[in-house]
Amino acid sequence: MTPVRKTARANEDTEPEPDLARLWERVMTPEIEEFQPIEEFRPIEAFRLEPDCIWVQWAGGAESRFHHIWLRDNCPQGLHPVTWERIQDVMDLDPDLCPASVKLTDAGGLTVSWTDVYTSHYGADWLHRRRYDATARAERRLRPSLWGAAIADTLPEAQFAEIATDDAALLAWLRQVRNFGFALVRQMPDDERAGEQVAERISFLRQTNFGTGFDVISKPNPNNIAYTAIELKAHTDLPNREMPPGIQFLHCLDFQATGGDSLLVDGFHAAETLRAEDADAFAILASTAIPFRFHDREWDIRWSGPPIELDADGHVRGIRYHMALTAPLDVPADRVVPVYRALRAFTQILRRPAMELRIRLRPGDMLAFDNRRSLHGRAAFDPNSGSRRLHGCYVDIDEFMSRIRVLEGENLLH
Repeated sequence: MTPVRKTARANEDTEPEPDLARLWERVMTPEIEEFQPIEEFRPIEAFRLEPDCIWVQWAGGAESRFHHIWLRDNCPQGLHPVTWERIQDVMDLDPDLCPASVKLTDAGGLTVSWTDVYTSHYGADWLHRRRYDATARAERRLRPSLWGAAIADTLPEAQFAEIATDDAALLAWLRQVRNFGFALVRQMPDDERAGEQVAERISFLRQTNFGTGFDVISKPNPNNIAYTAIELKAHTDLPNREMPPGIQFLHCLDFQATGGDSLLVDGFHAAETLRAEDADAFAILASTAIPFRFHDREWDIRWSGPPIELDADGHVRGIRYHMALTAPLDVPADRVVPVYRALRAFTQILRRPAMELRIRLRPGDMLAFDNRRSLHGRAAFDPNSGSRRLHGCYVDIDEFMSRIRVLEGENLLH
């Protein structure tokens, strides 16, 4: 497990007329208590210079290539010492620039003197973390832990008292949410603000047309089927927005009703199953924008996007799916029938019992999940048999991932 680094960034902004050289030294060598490197330190043992790149050989024999233009563009000394942002523009780079000399440092890094009389210093650990060969990029990619109904036997969870006060416990729980796409919190206080307080341990809350915090209850004249007692099929929230919310929190405050068990489905698992079983349907849903719409007397919010979002390397990065908010299909005529076939194939997988995690939340339980990955729903319930109240809120993915990196100390690595 990656260690937690306990540190505070120096408040350079309060220093008048800062000594940039001194500040740079502080930025590049921060004080970090209980620090351990994120990965094993591997010094450079040898290098060879080629016309457009430098090949380095690490301790152990592995090699990595770094292009001259990449090295110069990413020179660690090319950051502002206070803001840590680039002060070198890509248009300032000479694409034909070459090293005049390259030397190994005593610490196992590289010193490169360029033909324009500029010198760059690269630590071995700095370079190793930024390798961009296919193997290194694959090693750095986060691999989600796919799951199905069987995860009910080993649910990822934590206790409120721990994550509310202990950063290490919070980090462990956030990693569960990241890796599995969901996690529970037990023993929550009987207070509608408690769930929001957990979310605010991560970041500020996301506001939508439903507010910042919202109650999921059956109520008269609902503007969303979540505010009824009928069954909710597995879905992602607010696909009708350009940027749907990231992490959703649902804190159970009251549950006396018959029925109403919660449902979760791993959308990444379902998408990969579709890719394996029906590659044509997968390709259609990854490349066809489906229209979604929410509208009531005050709002009309629309967006179109593919149900399966892929990254540049073809890995599943997000799910956008909600049958109740799907607007009339608007695709080229020759794609209408194939799109419907693909949607049915994906939906059939999402609704397989082996894909569905069904749990009954109790007062004091909170479910947190990645709304871009884990589809959620609920069984129908009888509002006449008792009350059912969940209090919800959102935090966006950017802030969620940032919190993990800061707790891991990644923000101090330049």
